[in-house]
Amino acid sequence: MWRVSYVVGVLIVGLGLFLAVGSVYGYTQLDADQTRAERLLAEAAGEEEMRWRQVYIAEIEDDKGSNVVVALGGLAMAVGGTALVVVTRRRRRVSVPS
Repeated sequence: MWRVSYVVGVLIVGLGLFLAVGSVYGYTQLDADQTRAERLLAEAAGEEEMRWRQVYIAEIEDDKGSNVVVALGGLAMAVGGTALVVVTRRRRRVSVPS
């Protein structure tokens, strides 16, 4: 039974790290996109174009916030999976006589 919880813990750690790394990568991409969008906003010709670009920047900021939340959730999953692996190893050491 300890093998199942060990494997589940390792899978949770892997999934959590995958989500965290993907979110950080997405955040960096959005950051670069926001810089470009802000430059285009400064070059906006009319009022309508300026409003559309402001909306686009607001969407980017919203997506960046979502990436931060997903990255924190992924790190929490990785910590939980690590805790499961540690607890499983400790139980195994206590239950197996030396």
